[in-house]
Amino acid sequence: MITRDDIRELANFHSPEACAVTFYYQPATPLNKSHRQESILLKDLVRNALREAEKKGRNGCARADLDRINGMAETLHGNGGKAKAIFACNKQGFWREFDVPARLPKTNLLLNQRFHLKPLAALLDAVHRVLVVLVDRAKARTFEIINNDVVEKLDFVNELTRRGRSDGWGGYEAGHVDRRQMNEALQHFKVVADYIEHYFERGRCDRLVIGCHDDIWSEFHPQLRSSARLRLAGRFRVDPKAATPEQVKELALEQLTEHEAGMKRGLIREVIGEAHRNGRGAIGLRRVLRSLEVGEVQTLLLGSNFLAPGVKCFNCGHMDMHVARACAVCGKENTELEDIGDAIVGHSIRSGIEMVYITGDEEFDRIGRIAALLRFRADQNTAVKVAS
Repeated sequence: MITRDDIRELANFHSPEACAVTFYYQPATPLNKSHRQESILLKDLVRNALREAEKKGRNGCARADLDRINGMAETLHGNGGKAKAIFACNKQGFWREFDVPARLPKTNLLLNQRFHLKPLAALLDAVHRVLVVLVDRAKARTFEIINNDVVEKLDFVNELTRRGRSDGWGGYEAGHVDRRQMNEALQHFKVVADYIEHYFERGRCDRLVIGCHDDIWSEFHPQLRSSARLRLAGRFRVDPKAATPEQVKELALEQLTEHEAGMKRGLIREVIGEAHRNGRGAIGLRRVLRSLEVGEVQTLLLGSNFLAPGVKCFNCGHMDMHVARACAVCGKENTELEDIGDAIVGHSIRSGIEMVYITGDEEFDRIGRIAALLRFRADQNTAVKVAS
């Protein structure tokens, strides 16, 4: 499984000779058992890439990697239902190969100065890393969901004090027993809350979902630390003792999907509102490119169907939506891009900018399928105002 650290490594890679090879394989339903269509498609992609490399004088540095990928044509055969991503540069001894969920747009092969990460970064946005905790007064079970795999990690059992048949003379002992059991349950909830806190400190998951009965929630929720509450994506009703792993996964992912959809809708409204009142919002490609260049962007919102041509100068890093031979900043030659979104994704990853992918939102489509929430507005700094 590819991680965010892997993507950061790929984003920071640069080949001045433009020998960085990016290969995405998306398995398709074969027409027959021979899988010949997949092999033919891959060989055609390699042949076209070699032809383009020869035109630009890069045949020597790219051929070894392209031949190696071409040799995989007969062995992929659906790849066990998983997609594959390969990033290579033989000149620098670089080869990274990943199996990823089969949600890539298509099988593709590209050659450039940097790796093409837009499909992969969008895919990572859909990867779930969730800690699910089922809890009641006597038991707790924890599950980890990474993408679509669910694993039960640990059980907590709270041995409540046994209550005898009698409440004592005149029922005197009944209140003491009830209070003792309530205190024991409270200690149990605190142990579970501490476990959740330590789990997130280890960094394996970034979301929390709780499963419990309604009456338990009012007792357990106050024990959660503030950091756990910030990661809380939802709660569902379930019997912790009887729930199966598949049931837990289904209910938890429903909560996570609903939580993320609401978060994205709220973020879109915030960005549009900030932009309309000349605040910390940028909407549209032109405005976002300018904000990226001056370092204003905190969160980039990118539509999954965003596609726009443009240019990038690999000398100074300037990106422009207007196709021109020379860079407007340094005067060096621009590289024309079929989709400037790929350059924007790479720049954002290298700059540590949070990225959010938006799918199927009509309001977001109307504003150009790209927007940003800004950390500040450079044109509103006091020094800039005084100078102007």
